[in-house]
Amino acid sequence: MNKEAPDVLELSQGVTPLNLSTESGFYADWKQIYHVDTEQAILNPYPIDTIMPSITRLISTLCAQFRLSHTIEFSSIDTLEQFLIKVVAGGRGAPVRESYLQQMPMYAVSVVNLVSKYFDAHTKLDCNGIQRIFAKFNPAVAWSSNRTMELEFEVLKKLNHKIYHSLLLGAVERFAKDHILTIDVVGKDHFGKVGVKLLRVVYAQKHYIYKSLRSRVSSEDMFVRFKSNKLILAAAIVMAILKLCGVDQQQVVDSVAETLSNECFVEAMNIIFLRDAILNVFNC
Repeated sequence: MNKEAPDVLELSQGVTPLNLSTESGFYADWKQIYHVDTEQAILNPYPIDTIMPSITRLISTLCAQFRLSHTIEFSSIDTLEQFLIKVVAGGRGAPVRESYLQQMPMYAVSVVNLVSKYFDAHTKLDCNGIQRIFAKFNPAVAWSSNRTMELEFEVLKKLNHKIYHSLLLGAVERFAKDHILTIDVVGKDHFGKVGVKLLRVVYAQKHYIYKSLRSRVSSEDMFVRFKSNKLILAAAIVMAILKLCGVDQQQVVDSVAETLSNECFVEAMNIIFLRDAILNVFNC
């Protein structure tokens, strides 16, 4: 699997449009936060999808180095993404944004440290490990604990002191628990290992995943809503994990797709389309 996706993902002939007519909202209590997240993402005009590959690799490497949980890993990616969106929204010009990008390793360490302490107040990152990370990613960047602390305060201020939980990880875990593990078609450990790898790919390559589906949607507004919906993306990830785990019995696939479509208030075929787009990127 290549770390970088191709610039263009070719669509097959005879493309069937996505049917988004039933995608209206979420009514179960636990889904309310996803509804709010979707609406906020729709209103956000500053996507940074194209720089997510480097952010994902950097934070995943940091979390592996420090043996941090996947909750911390993916929540750190979400938090750093939101920070960068705020930076871009500030509109202070390309040179300023470029300066932020050049300092990305420092900001990544700061965010990982913040999120780690949020989930476990006793977490303390190893200084030698941090230095090794900087030496690998950007030897020219000088690291110091004081500078990292300054950046932590900067990140917290820009995010109004909010740490972002990984809603995507949460939905994948819930869907897997409720609708996959209960039917006993794949082991929990195998599903989990494949799922973590696939989540990293999706976080990194979301731009290319959705780019391959753009021509299937007639309205830009509908496409933005579809792309902003983490529940639908989580459902497609679960379906893709099933495929990668070798679960291809059509009856099982159809049953799970229908169940997840009911959870997401969207046509089952939309989830399948998105699943296939994810697998196309994963197999590149």
